[in-house]
Amino acid sequence: MAMYVTAAGLELALGIVLLPAWLIAAVTTGLQPGRRTAGRMRRMSRIALVLVALALLLTAARLVTYGLLALHGWAFVGDRRLFTTFVMLLPAVIATVAWTVPWLISAARMRLPDRDALVPLDEQSRARSPRHVVPPRVAAFGGFACLAQIFLPPDRSFWISLVAYGLITAAVAGLLVWRANARLQRLFTGREIPRRRALAVRLGTAVVALGTVVGLVNYGIADSRLPHTFSMMKGRADWGGGAAGQHHDMAGGHHMASGTSGADEVSVDKLRGPRSGTPDRRFSLTAQAKKEKLASGKTVDAWTYNGQVPGPQLRVTEGDLVEIKLRNELPGKTPVTIHWHGVDVPNGEDGVAGATQDAVLPGKSFTYRFRVEESGTRWYHSHQAASEQVDRGLFGALIIAPKKQTRPVDKDVSVLAHDWQTDKGLVSAIGASDELERRRAEPGEKVRVRLTNTSGTTREFAIDGVPYKVTALDGTDVHKPTALKGKKLVLGGGNRMDVEFTMPDGPVRVTDGSAPDAGIVYSPNGKGELKADLSGPEFDPYSYGSPKKTELRPDSDFDRDYKLVFDEWLGFYDGTFGLKQTINGRVFPDTPMLMIKEGDLARATFINRGNEDHPMHLHGHHMLALSKNGKRASGSPMWQDTVLVRPGEEVQVAFKADNPGIWMDHCHNFWHSKLGMVMHLAYDKVTTPYEIGGPVGNKPE
Repeated sequence: MAMYVTAAGLELALGIVLLPAWLIAAVTTGLQPGRRTAGRMRRMSRIALVLVALALLLTAARLVTYGLLALHGWAFVGDRRLFTTFVMLLPAVIATVAWTVPWLISAARMRLPDRDALVPLDEQSRARSPRHVVPPRVAAFGGFACLAQIFLPPDRSFWISLVAYGLITAAVAGLLVWRANARLQRLFTGREIPRRRALAVRLGTAVVALGTVVGLVNYGIADSRLPHTFSMMKGRADWGGGAAGQHHDMAGGHHMASGTSGADEVSVDKLRGPRSGTPDRRFSLTAQAKKEKLASGKTVDAWTYNGQVPGPQLRVTEGDLVEIKLRNELPGKTPVTIHWHGVDVPNGEDGVAGATQDAVLPGKSFTYRFRVEESGTRWYHSHQAASEQVDRGLFGALIIAPKKQTRPVDKDVSVLAHDWQTDKGLVSAIGASDELERRRAEPGEKVRVRLTNTSGTTREFAIDGVPYKVTALDGTDVHKPTALKGKKLVLGGGNRMDVEFTMPDGPVRVTDGSAPDAGIVYSPNGKGELKADLSGPEFDPYSYGSPKKTELRPDSDFDRDYKLVFDEWLGFYDGTFGLKQTINGRVFPDTPMLMIKEGDLARATFINRGNEDHPMHLHGHHMLALSKNGKRASGSPMWQDTVLVRPGEEVQVAFKADNPGIWMDHCHNFWHSKLGMVMHLAYDKVTTPYEIGGPVGNKPE
């Protein structure tokens, strides 16, 4: 990953500097014919030669970065990167080496019996030759294309890119040749264009170009605005290469096939948990605004469940019928929901505003009921305007105890790592504690620490002072875990990791790398001291534990096979210019909608060729990690609801379509979701009556 990030960063930097480098070289080369004396022409030729050589070196360096990126696969170097360089830039560079550089070398070596002597007319004519001055100009245009590539959708077909870029380059090259060649001007106009008229033409061209840019910007702002209301089912159906279902009109909430009555369809509001029966566990959560102080005294203008940050820890047992009543007492017109992260609830209980329910307005309530058929570390959070609401505190721990406790512990603690916006700036903390916390633990006691990353950015944890085992990933038990020490435990946004250890005689420290001065120190007297160490190698979950037979395997017969490329490119999204987060070159609601039928086995390949981590969270299902970067997972089967895909990585996962509904599938860095990295897994014959926007202002990111 480090090599990819370095190569991608270098490639981006070179893409930025290539334009000014070639532009300056082109301008300097174009000024050479205007030097009337031999001395001035030679001096200008030498300057131009140095500048052209520098531009050539930068171009060569860019090609080297492509070689480094290509080591990760075609997807990391193809389409826009490849074509803007090889189609638009490289031909001009070759022409520059073949024609411009020899002439500059010749002019730079010009013998000067008299430095002030006028340059002969035939030499001036040669200097004005399009063969000498046009190639650097076309190369400058290629440099502009390399810069502009970040504005272009990243996934185009090979031939479309080839034809489009080729035609544009040919047109620009022809225009530059015509402007540089008086003979062509006379051929097409009958006379040479007067200087004043040429100046007027240039000024007019500049005005038209500026007007075009302004018009495109205004168009981009207007065209990118999301509708006030639209269906979450708006999108491009991707059947993963398998047989398509009956329903094709996915926009606007219409999910009907021509010639059918729709009687076999089911709405998400019918896919609910048990409506009757006495709950085994009943909870009430009230969303409220509250000024909250962290351990250091810094103040958070928080939104809370039951006045707590994080919200109350909910503990249930596998098999329980659970009922949770959500009431909204937030100020203004702020609606909320609750999503049960990592719990495969019925679709109507999933808590996604605009997809599975309408968000709950202030003064209103909504009751969730579902039976938990799993166990492990989960958490809950709002899925209405989540980039703001989760950040402000609408989240909490959900612990599901197994029916039969196979690994009893003496201390069971949830560590919810979070970033808080306080009156003193952004602060990283464990829960509401942004200072070192000391706790008692007797030697020999068994301790389970449930690490949970509630922020969007990737976090690193360390357990110091004792050997430990990673016993669960995203709440699913690891098969035959082995002892670890000194590892760096990496969790993407939304991920969980259970760590267990037996308390030694000395102190043990749990540290979040985002808050190295905070954390928890366990010791027999509650006063222990231990320095945090985050310098260890990263823990590799793909090779940890022992293999175990599973229903899904890399060689399973898959009904659906999805390929999803994550990237970022500059542009307008919902009226704002920024770095859009794309899936297959598109942003929500135009991202792929993964269509599936109940009972299907599906495989998905995640490719991250951007520069940021993407923890991809699929609601309602658990994904089995098959491989990373072409290497099969060799340890314990790794079932996750959130799969971290880091820059330059290709991760392949599989899942079974055993929970009908319309399920959000998105990057759990909510700021990436807000910038477009959202899609859906939609079951055939399932519909939703809910919409984005509307009277309650549904906003699911």
